[in-house]
Amino acid sequence: MPLSLVARKSLRDNQEHLDAAVEKIKSVLGVEWTFEIDFETIMAKVTDSDYVKNSPGECFYKEVAGYVAQCIERAAKNDMVKEALVEANTNSKIVIALNEDKKNSTYWTYKFNNGTLELLFKSICNTSDICYFKLENIIQTPGVYSLPARMNLKANEEKFNESFEKLKEVTKIDWSYDEASLETVYPSLDKGQQDGVGDIFQEVLAYLASNVEKRCKDELTLEAFTEATQNGKIIFKHDSKQSSYWQMKFEQGNLIVSFRSICNLSDMAYYDFEKLL
Repeated sequence: MPLSLVARKSLRDNQEHLDAAVEKIKSVLGVEWTFEIDFETIMAKVTDSDYVKNSPGECFYKEVAGYVAQCIERAAKNDMVKEALVEANTNSKIVIALNEDKKNSTYWTYKFNNGTLELLFKSICNTSDICYFKLENIIQTPGVYSLPARMNLKANEEKFNESFEKLKEVTKIDWSYDEASLETVYPSLDKGQQDGVGDIFQEVLAYLASNVEKRCKDELTLEAFTEATQNGKIIFKHDSKQSSYWQMKFEQGNLIVSFRSICNLSDMAYYDFEKLL
């Protein structure tokens, strides 16, 4: 269905807003993305909105595209999200289309489809939702972790290092955790916990370091502990059958931290590891 004169004039008069949105995206990402909007198909299917029919330029160029640019600008403030966005949108294109999935009831939904970022809508309503959508939640990244989980681990690096430094002060050994072991236990976390994996395990390490610091004030305990942990490596394990929520073990110069479930993290501050030495 060809566009009416009123609709074409609306698109022409609002072209500057679309151009501004494209420019804003380019300025924050360093690459140019284009918008693709099939107005004829949209207008043929959205017949109950005079706003779409008579003011498509104001609706989609000024309002929707503007909010998309704000959403991307917000997301790109995090370098990890910025990089992932560019890598995910290989076609450098944003398609705005009607959401015809009857199971999806949200007004606005972003998704990646074969290297293209799509923004799908049920109706022209609550357009400000476009701006606040968390794009990091829909970007698939290589490896075990979701993008929010990777971001959370990055945000907690300093706290991880604080615990390692405390352990070093006590034992004179350089400490770290086995990254492969954390990747292995990550799937055992509930879905609601996975995005906060960094928050969880930095807290566990803080309790552990406090426990070691307290108990190793005794010279004999310190000597035995350093001998048992000469590698300075913490390995995480999940054991759903162990009796307590959290346990410590010593194996081949490594410190094993095993858990039954993510609960009672503070148990690590009181675990009596001396009985194992």
